[in-house]
Amino acid sequence: MESLGRYWWLLALRGVVGILFGFLFFLWPLPSLATLVLLFGVWAFFDGCAAFASALSGRGGVYSVVEGIFGVGIAVLTFWRPMITALTLYGVIAAWAIVLGIFKIVSAVKLRHVITNEVWLGLSGAVFVIFGVLMVALPAAGVLALVWFIGAFAIVEGAMLLGHSLRLRRVASVVAPMRMP
Repeated sequence: MESLGRYWWLLALRGVVGILFGFLFFLWPLPSLATLVLLFGVWAFFDGCAAFASALSGRGGVYSVVEGIFGVGIAVLTFWRPMITALTLYGVIAAWAIVLGIFKIVSAVKLRHVITNEVWLGLSGAVFVIFGVLMVALPAAGVLALVWFIGAFAIVEGAMLLGHSLRLRRVASVVAPMRMP
């Protein structure tokens, strides 16, 4: 329980970065496809590394390891073969969102045994899954719509992670004073 609250700032950092990337997508609505692909790669890499950090800290468990492998793997593919990623951007983003969303939902269910009323992580996972399914359902959307869609998704996902991190911080601040030396 203590390690959950100790590393709340990792989730907060992931949330803030997600929100910042979301605003970047709205501020530059017509970037080249290469820029969009690279921004996605940077975000996936950062998110995957943060998931690894959570796993190494003892907070995340196997789901964070898988989440980290998937995020960093997608980022490596994005940087190694950007044209492949550009040609399959919809599919890559949809797969990334659906897989990570499922892992976030499973993690939220497991956390409910440790923290009562833990909904932020589950909502974050649901947002990921809904985003991925919408990407699959709307493959003909234009680049501008894609940019705005990704921007909105990043802001919502960032807000969910930030909410989850603040919940962990509150729980940690309640548990810490109760611990006796």
